[in-house]
Amino acid sequence: MPLPAPDYLDVAYRADLDVLLARWMRRVTLEEMQQGYLYLLEQAEEHACRYWLLDARRRSNTDREGAGWMVNTFLPSLHARLEGRTYLAYLLVPAIMRDVEADAAFPPASFFTGKPFIGERFIDEREAIAWLQAAHQEPATA
Repeated sequence: MPLPAPDYLDVAYRADLDVLLARWMRRVTLEEMQQGYLYLLEQAEEHACRYWLLDARRRSNTDREGAGWMVNTFLPSLHARLEGRTYLAYLLVPAIMRDVEADAAFPPASFFTGKPFIGERFIDEREAIAWLQAAHQEPATA
């Protein structure tokens, strides 16, 4: 049975870009974050989409516990379900990009080498979409 759409997450598939667009509407608890990402994965499977734009500007909370769950549990599950490398473009407010604690919660670029998923942070939506569009040119396997 599909998960219900959470009220704190707006999700739309942009067929013209082949991008799953998710906008977090407010700060969330760890449990809400996990449920939201599981819902996103269901939507990604439905559209066979491995390119995600995650607008976290309203969410504005990143913590080590949530990041640990993402890196150790959620992200490793994507490859088997989406059959290829998944690209996650995070759209953040500039203050988060300068926050030492938030920065420590996001893995460095070297972490993604050889992994079946990759994430990058942006403050400009156009740059995030351009990164996702460039990723469409890469092979599906990591």
